[in-house]
Amino acid sequence: MRATAVGPWGLVIFPLCLAAVLCIGWSSRRPWSSANDYLNASRSISLWAAALAFLAYNCGSIEVVGMSAMAAQYGAQALHFYWVGGIPGMIFLGLVVLPVYMRSGARSLPEYLGMRFGPKVRLLNACISMAGTVCFAGVALYTLGQVLHVILGWRFQAGALLCAAVVLAYVLAGGVRASIFTSVFQLFVMVAGLAPLLFFTVRFNAASWAHRPDRWHLWRPLPLFSPHASLDRICVLIGLGFVISFSYWCTDFVMIQRALAARTADDARKVPLLAGFGKMGIAFLVVLPGVAAPALLRGTVSFDQTMPALMALEFGPALLALGTAALIAGLMAWLAGNVSGFSALWTEEIYRVRLHPGRSEQHYIRAGQMAVPACLALAQLAAYAAFQFHDIMEFLQLIVALFYAPVFAAVLAGVTSRRTTERGAFAGICAGVAAALALQVACWMRFARFGSQMNANFYEAILSFSVALSACLLMRERACQDAPGGADVVFDKTLRKALRPSPALAVLSIVLLALCLFLNVLWW
Repeated sequence: MRATAVGPWGLVIFPLCLAAVLCIGWSSRRPWSSANDYLNASRSISLWAAALAFLAYNCGSIEVVGMSAMAAQYGAQALHFYWVGGIPGMIFLGLVVLPVYMRSGARSLPEYLGMRFGPKVRLLNACISMAGTVCFAGVALYTLGQVLHVILGWRFQAGALLCAAVVLAYVLAGGVRASIFTSVFQLFVMVAGLAPLLFFTVRFNAASWAHRPDRWHLWRPLPLFSPHASLDRICVLIGLGFVISFSYWCTDFVMIQRALAARTADDARKVPLLAGFGKMGIAFLVVLPGVAAPALLRGTVSFDQTMPALMALEFGPALLALGTAALIAGLMAWLAGNVSGFSALWTEEIYRVRLHPGRSEQHYIRAGQMAVPACLALAQLAAYAAFQFHDIMEFLQLIVALFYAPVFAAVLAGVTSRRTTERGAFAGICAGVAAALALQVACWMRFARFGSQMNANFYEAILSFSVALSACLLMRERACQDAPGGADVVFDKTLRKALRPSPALAVLSIVLLALCLFLNVLWW
């Protein structure tokens, strides 16, 4: 494999991108009047900035590196993670879940669960969300190290530490606003850097279409039900399309934080829908080059190194420097989002509520700032766990199956039924996590066998969700009418009538879903 060297272009483009990120982060500074302004920026961001930040956070390490790895491994079936695994959950978030959060007045998912169930469930969800953000941040650091190693030849640890230092600087300076506005800039850099690769690989995709048509079909090659296959239709439709998709979009702290940063309730509901159109476009930008990777790279790199290796092969020095900056930008957006999310969770859900209530707002801002380096240190440890998987998507989906699926079951039970109690929600979340972990341990010990770790993840998500939902619904000995928030925390008839979607919201949802269905039929 012939690889291009970045050369002197890197000495120009890299410092410019890093300087721009630091300048945007510094200019985001405000005389913070409250810890919420610094940690959440609720109701302070325009619709388009919130939607682009929502898209940029999701299209960081997952789409750029993880999905190209999936495309190299599974072909065009990686598109399932965008269409089946993305669009329905985003629509459900905008139409159903966000209205409940906003009606309750909650600024985050843990706060909503505290209103709906009580302090124990709120604390449990905060701890689970913190574990998830640390793991996601670790994946970002791992991927940043891999990109810099493949393209620049840097040692893994050196690349990860440099990027962590940049993120540390601008998140400390500007809080979540810095994370939001720098992620918008990083999104544009990422698209500009990756778009040329799509055109460079067109001829190889045409040859692949002729010789390996199975790599270009989404549903036709998959058996209906076969845990011993690499993927099957049941696991994709239910495990990915319902459990993992809805769990991620409706309970991920950072995604909800981005949506709730929009200035009005109607804007907040539009955020995931507008981001959905961008997500479908980025799917082609990332997946199609990944499908061409086996013919181009001939197995010379690992799956996680697919995207940087393709750029080193196809780009000249100038484009390679821009493409590398694009990868780093997208990954840093993902890292910064999780770091700021961890800071908000620690400060607002544990430090303020449990450890030191009643302190000044400046005290809580300093507590949030101290949590930033702590998260980055923990993420360094989590980054090494990613080495144990074939690609980072296997690790990411395992995190969702373990931590997010049972929380979504509790949210769903709490939103739809007043009889779901704090005891049932707490037991359901714990039981769901334990069930998924037990199945994963059985896989590691060869007691249970699946065709791939990804297929195991999907079935673990189904198991975790089912166990958690069953526990929530069975342990309903008393109603929750006396819970704080009352009618504002359940999606009842009154709430449905008060928060019917506006015509613009309804049209966006219908067009987005129709486009998703059309693409699935076209690529059948």
